[in-house]
Amino acid sequence: MFKLKSCADFCLLSFLAFISVTQAVEFTFDLADGAEDCFFEEIKRNTTAYLEFQVSAGGQLDVDVTLKNPKGDIIYEQQKATFDSHQFVADLDGVYQACFSNKFSTFSHKFVYVDFQVGEEPALPGVDDHATVLTQMETSSQSIHKSLNDILDAQTHHRLREAQGRKRAEELNERVMWWSCAETAAVLTIGIVQILVLRNFFTDRKPNQQRYSRL
Repeated sequence: MFKLKSCADFCLLSFLAFISVTQAVEFTFDLADGAEDCFFEEIKRNTTAYLEFQVSAGGQLDVDVTLKNPKGDIIYEQQKATFDSHQFVADLDGVYQACFSNKFSTFSHKFVYVDFQVGEEPALPGVDDHATVLTQMETSSQSIHKSLNDILDAQTHHRLREAQGRKRAEELNERVMWWSCAETAAVLTIGIVQILVLRNFFTDRKPNQQRYSRL
């Protein structure tokens, strides 16, 4: 048995307990052109789940999404979508399948961000589980908890924007490089052609000069 010495200790303990029981999957993956990737999550019946996705880079920023229950029935579907979210309550026990398809694209791959959360957000231990008036410490812990969640969401969206901007910058840099190479090749070609034309002018005059010298 230990004793909390300050509000910071209480808030840190609450945050660590929250992290330990939260069931969520958040990642970004590369979806190749003409490919389909599927992800699986085991969900209990009557459990609330939340699926969010966003195409951060690649092509027209679109992808096909399909969510199926353990029986294979489609419970959510989107075609050529850039971003969307879907919340549902599982009606069956088993493994649910979320598929992202890029089969309609033949040459551009996509970077897709996925956030798959299962279950309700747990209450802070010792704070949200009683009906009495909250103390100043408990109110502060609730405020810190909400602020941390807001910070995590803001960081995620900023990372997605940064990745999208970086991808566009790389594509623009590649286009500028190829355009510069084409301009350089054109300048060299024009210079070589001009030199050849000038040489032809001088070589055409030599026979005439020889004929005049004989006369």
